[in-house]
Amino acid sequence: MDDEVLWFSSILDRVSEVVICYLDCKSKPDWSIGRRKSLSEHPIKNISCLGIDESEVFDDTSWHNPVINKYGMQTSNKNNASGKYIENYDKLRKNLKTKLMDCCNVFTHNPWGEYGNEEHVQVYRVIKELQENLNFNLWFSNYCSNKSFNLMIRYIPAFNSEYVTLKTNKIIGHQIKNLYKRNKCWTWYDKWEWFNEESFIKDGTFDEEEKTYGNIFPLNMIKVKFPNESNRKSLNFSPHIKIKKNMKKIIKKIVRKFGIEISRYSPKLHEGEVVSLKPQNACHGNVLLSYIIEPFLLKDGEPVSNAHTHDWESLQIAKTFLDLGYAVDVIDYRNNIFIPKKDYSFFVAARTNFQRIAQLLNENCVKIVHLDTAHWLFNNSAVYRRCLDLQQRWGVTLKSFKWVEPNWAIECADYATVLGNEFTVSTYSYAQKTIIPLSVPAVTVYPWAKDKNYGDCRNHFLWFGSSGLVHKGLDLVLETFAKMPDYHLYVCGPIQEEKDFEKAYYEELYQTPNIHTVGWVDISSSEFVEITNKCIGLIYPSCSEGQSGAVVTCLQAGLIPILSYESGVDVDTFGVILEDCSIDEIKISVQKVSNLPAEELKRMSRKAWEYARANHTRESFAKEYRRVVDKIMPARYSENEPGENKEALGLST
Repeated sequence: MDDEVLWFSSILDRVSEVVICYLDCKSKPDWSIGRRKSLSEHPIKNISCLGIDESEVFDDTSWHNPVINKYGMQTSNKNNASGKYIENYDKLRKNLKTKLMDCCNVFTHNPWGEYGNEEHVQVYRVIKELQENLNFNLWFSNYCSNKSFNLMIRYIPAFNSEYVTLKTNKIIGHQIKNLYKRNKCWTWYDKWEWFNEESFIKDGTFDEEEKTYGNIFPLNMIKVKFPNESNRKSLNFSPHIKIKKNMKKIIKKIVRKFGIEISRYSPKLHEGEVVSLKPQNACHGNVLLSYIIEPFLLKDGEPVSNAHTHDWESLQIAKTFLDLGYAVDVIDYRNNIFIPKKDYSFFVAARTNFQRIAQLLNENCVKIVHLDTAHWLFNNSAVYRRCLDLQQRWGVTLKSFKWVEPNWAIECADYATVLGNEFTVSTYSYAQKTIIPLSVPAVTVYPWAKDKNYGDCRNHFLWFGSSGLVHKGLDLVLETFAKMPDYHLYVCGPIQEEKDFEKAYYEELYQTPNIHTVGWVDISSSEFVEITNKCIGLIYPSCSEGQSGAVVTCLQAGLIPILSYESGVDVDTFGVILEDCSIDEIKISVQKVSNLPAEELKRMSRKAWEYARANHTRESFAKEYRRVVDKIMPARYSENEPGENKEALGLST
């Protein structure tokens, strides 16, 4: 199981029946249990299973020089599985003959077993034989890998060029993937992302006279790891490796008796590493930047991570000072051992380690803290209140929040830039420092969805966020929609990373018809765009943020925001600010937005998109940060102490 969604997602909800051939795997009882449970919970209701045990011949053949036979592939009889493999051929033929009796089109595995799976090849061989008597059209998938490539090449002369190409269904793909992972029977890569399209090739009749001619057809190529046959024996059975492993175990066991634990040393991330950058022209001084170092370590041509906006921000902050003629030393904000060895004109850093480094700098260095959360006291108090409310309401204690470590960065800084709005700034205002709000730059921007049907999507909403599911209010949103069967909720986020939350809200997440749990999704993917085009708005009742990047992403997609004030994002006239984030208030707000005329929904959506385009882009961040630095810079040469020249700077406190 799981093949149906890996290789056939585009047709799962279009065919009259989905037939699973194999069920139990004797060597992996957890898979067997999980598969049975998954079948009962499967979102595709017209699914059936033949219940045949796997023969477990995987990787028991020579994929470098594969040999095909009547039963599928010639195997080496490892673990005495060959007999079971042959036996399964007859079982498949008997069961599938009845299933396929009146079929017109049958879609199945391809002759080379997709990525290289002996049982996939066997299923194809059985159905190919049945086609001769039952006269249905046979179509197979277009997936291939480096492992199965040699076998695929042999079939090229037999193909005709008749094929269909369809968009993969990534939404249902993630739903089924999450179901299998939850039941511990997902057998493919954890981070698998579906192709945008997949094709099905019509099986042709082999013509000896056309043997020398190839045919054009599409392939979805996958790279997989498989053993080099010449090294397989040494890799699996090397006595040297076994002795080495056993010796390690014995030594660890002996020293543990004396209270000593042996573990592999791994240095802390980028500990002690410094990247030094020089301006193109004359140098006016030095800047120390303590933020995200990873983007400065990329090789030429490697893309900057889009997982979070701070990677690009770090590059842009450095670029701003380089453009102004300053040399920049970059360290990672987690660097606990760095000691300055020169004078710096400016120190720009995240909150972590700010106080430690600030105390080591020359007196006339201007210290600017770059903040991306509300003050730690506000944040931590808010999340504890949210978790306590959940405990009293739901009868469960969950650690599902983002805790900010105590720090005194604002106290040690001369200036602060804050990713946020009036709310975020207010949590730091007690410090009486010059605090400049900046808008979070979106990682991805999207074109205006001009074909969106606002009448069709008015009852569909999205919750989208990262870890800290209670912190970000998913519990409240799930409870709300569980009581609103006429309204649909799509849930996009790392649900399976928070097992306790998933367990507490299992019924709402997976057994409530109007709640569609997608799980983690790449915001640069077509799948995410498809989801946002199905929805009218975003619901995000977070208890504390700097300025939510998730909200900004959804504004870029034109979703109408229903947010907590503490999300740190302004909504002007195109959204709703929740006052207390209660379930009743969320329900009323959802209904209010849903009941608006289609033209008003389109207007609000367009305003949200335009606002994001004007305020939350990399270009706008770069201009705003340059403006801030240009105004702070003269203060260093002023007779006033840094931070006291607020009126001259034109900045607010």
